[in-house]
Amino acid sequence: MAYEDDALERMHRIMTEGRSAMVENMNRVHRGEPAVMRELAVKGERTPSQLADATGNSAGRISAILSSLEKKGWVTRTIDPENRRKVIVRITPEGLRLVNLHKKAMDDRVRWVFGQMGRRRTEEFLSLFEAMMTYMSLCGPGQPMPDEDAIRAAFERNGIPYEPAEDRETVLPDDVKDKFIMHRCGQEGDDTAKDADAANPGKDQS
Repeated sequence: MAYEDDALERMHRIMTEGRSAMVENMNRVHRGEPAVMRELAVKGERTPSQLADATGNSAGRISAILSSLEKKGWVTRTIDPENRRKVIVRITPEGLRLVNLHKKAMDDRVRWVFGQMGRRRTEEFLSLFEAMMTYMSLCGPGQPMPDEDAIRAAFERNGIPYEPAEDRETVLPDDVKDKFIMHRCGQEGDDTAKDADAANPGKDQS
């Protein structure tokens, strides 16, 4: 098994078997009520559809979340006077206060984690994490794999020194590999046809 396979398996194991209460809470924050409140705190007034897109929730789920938040007094929903079919959602002062408290609590816990890791390992982790996220931004499903120039440009845009690993390997994802194989087969088929035509110059081309 290649080291890339070992690394992927280990990462999945860490993310599933080692899932902590903090990670579970962070996952909930990204999609539930805290995510909606954070979006409103950062972006200001939004429509329900904009909130659904930003948090990855369905229209029905967003409607339920907003109803709950409105009952708690943390958001308001009003009809746009210029467009009666448009609903405007705003965070209340109390809602904003809670968002700031929650952010401080999460930041304090992450600071504690970094404190346990120590300065050296924290710096190493952040550098590696930044590089990993840059690579991942270039290789979404269905996208062509980036060449060297595209990788270097992405690192430069993010202000990160581009230092290719000495032992790096190029492992094509299966979807890209399949397209590559199909492309090669198509080319070989064309080449075979050309060879046959060259061997039979008098053949009818109609």
